[in-house]
Amino acid sequence: MIETKNLLALVIGLAFPFLGRAEVRVFIQDSNGLALVNYECTAGEVVRAFSLNVSVDQGLIVGVSGFFRGPGSAQATGYGIFPASFRDHLAGTGSDIDWSSSDYAPLADVTDSPGDTLPGLNSSGVTLELGGLWDPAVAGASPGPSGTLCALQLSQPARVSVSANLTRGGVISAFPGNLITPVFVSGNVGPAVTSATLQNGVMTIIFRGGQLQSAPSANGPWSDTGDLSGNHVENVGTNPARFFRVRSP
Repeated sequence: MIETKNLLALVIGLAFPFLGRAEVRVFIQDSNGLALVNYECTAGEVVRAFSLNVSVDQGLIVGVSGFFRGPGSAQATGYGIFPASFRDHLAGTGSDIDWSSSDYAPLADVTDSPGDTLPGLNSSGVTLELGGLWDPAVAGASPGPSGTLCALQLSQPARVSVSANLTRGGVISAFPGNLITPVFVSGNVGPAVTSATLQNGVMTIIFRGGQLQSAPSANGPWSDTGDLSGNHVENVGTNPARFFRVRSP
């Protein structure tokens, strides 16, 4: 059994320089209006910890869910060690720790590093810290080469950006000698028109997340087109100019 009383020191202590290089992608994916924070190891890398800044260009981040809890095992694994939250909300050692506490979440504490920590929930940005802990002698206990770290709930559709939180180490390899080169990919989350092109009198609108609406001006009034296909095509002809948006189903 892995002793967990020194989890905080273990995760933080792994943030030291390595020699080799490997690429790990961290990217945002829309899932029915939730912003999934995903990772992908592209060449067999194993990550020990992720420290990330995630922000939106409009609205607020109002919730976090979908994260793994505790050490990995042969039955279930992931990045379930959250240093600040472990310190502040959990007690006990080994198998005595209650990982299901409602207060246990991968949100950094602003007071730990005020100059490099985003405000948190109900703001435009959060700092996440997620570490992995597993017994290397147990087959299947280490995190997989790709997966979802957590899901963020947004108050409205937004462009979601992700980057390394360098004060906390960014993306840290599980093996000495391997220096992780992270690649961060932002994404649009929520209903949106993604493109509109006009060619030979035909308008093609690509959209996602709901039903397309149109209006004679940017201020409305808005009317449903009945189109939920994601690909709207119509002849412009002599029709007056129109505006389009997407309404959640």
